[in-house]
Amino acid sequence: MMPMMPRALLAAVFAVVMCLLTMLPGTGGSSTASGTAPDPATSTTSVPAASEDPAVTDAPSSYETEPSAPQQPVEPVEPVEPPVETVPPRPACTPAIPLVDAEATPEATCLAATLDEWRASGRYGLGQQLNVSSRTYLKPLNQLRPMRPAVVGFDLDELALGETYGFPQPPLETLLGLAEQGVVLTASWHTPNPSTGGDSYDRRWQDLGALLDPSRQEYAVFWDEVDAKLELLLRLQTGDGGRSAPAAVLFRPLHEANGDWFWWAQGTDPATYKALYATIQQRASDAGVHNVVWGWSANAVNDGRITDPLAILPDRVDLAGVDSYEPMAATSAQGDLELAGLAELAGRVPRSAVTEAGPHGSKDGAWDPARVAPRARALGVDPAYVMMWFDDGSGDDGYTGRKQLGSLRGGEALLSQCTDGVCRLP
Repeated sequence: MMPMMPRALLAAVFAVVMCLLTMLPGTGGSSTASGTAPDPATSTTSVPAASEDPAVTDAPSSYETEPSAPQQPVEPVEPVEPPVETVPPRPACTPAIPLVDAEATPEATCLAATLDEWRASGRYGLGQQLNVSSRTYLKPLNQLRPMRPAVVGFDLDELALGETYGFPQPPLETLLGLAEQGVVLTASWHTPNPSTGGDSYDRRWQDLGALLDPSRQEYAVFWDEVDAKLELLLRLQTGDGGRSAPAAVLFRPLHEANGDWFWWAQGTDPATYKALYATIQQRASDAGVHNVVWGWSANAVNDGRITDPLAILPDRVDLAGVDSYEPMAATSAQGDLELAGLAELAGRVPRSAVTEAGPHGSKDGAWDPARVAPRARALGVDPAYVMMWFDDGSGDDGYTGRKQLGSLRGGEALLSQCTDGVCRLP
């Protein structure tokens, strides 16, 4: 047995041993300011579990890396660019006959291709005109729901007015929406008299030559009016600045010029008239308007007042047709709609249509639109479309009255036999 050490020596040895123990890893590295190790049961310091800390990731820490693995330098993270919104590809269509505008937009070529496809498959589009300057301009379409016509018409002068009236549903926005659904748009233009300031029926002034002479006062007035309407067409071409898909329009300016009621009509020189139409086309091109399928319509030669439409047929058009209304004020028996001139025009142009049709002076709507296409076919013409006008009065004057599809006898029945307004030719 070893002799007992002095107490002082034992105390010194114990102190040295305890000091060495505190220097070993894991035996005292977590102490409080007082030097006392915290009690897990009483400590107020909480350490969230990995699943509770949103900053914790699955990336390995440095001590999990193999010692022999070379450490790669950390490259700076480049900012991620937000995804670019892409515009859906514009349609690519090939009409059976090229358009007169060599720079026509894809929407214009597709409009023409649609008309060509209808005719090639023995079909035609059933159309409905709207008065887009009226607060109730959608009534002719709402009457037909859930059906719809294949073609919707409007007037550029009425569109210009309608866009200023603050309608809950602006007409240009509506037209763009219809085009996006596959509806074919077509426009007429009842432009005011540039000399008198009267409406399109004011024939006190008819000097079309003045509109081709920059020195004349009427020249500036007329072309300012043209430019304003081209702005509307440009808004349709651009989808109103990208708010909607672009749209095309079958535009038929200076219509019914073989009649005697518009200021640009009878009483003007045919060569001057055709030069004016061509200048409108050039003005559109210069303004960058290329979403137009160029149309033209004469009045049907239904009485002695109407002249031969071929004499004033413009030189370059994509479609021509006739407008015809049957007098119904003194009868309730519908006859054969007069379409004289249509066959002659169809022999001179790539496409043809019954560009306006319906009754004059009908108070009860006893007029069947299903009889129009067969009448055209009897003349040897397969019309690309047949367009009904809108209800425009009581009928007491012999001209206004019920005209729209939903107000005519057989209108809804005809439309119900058509797919999205495209009907089978009889």
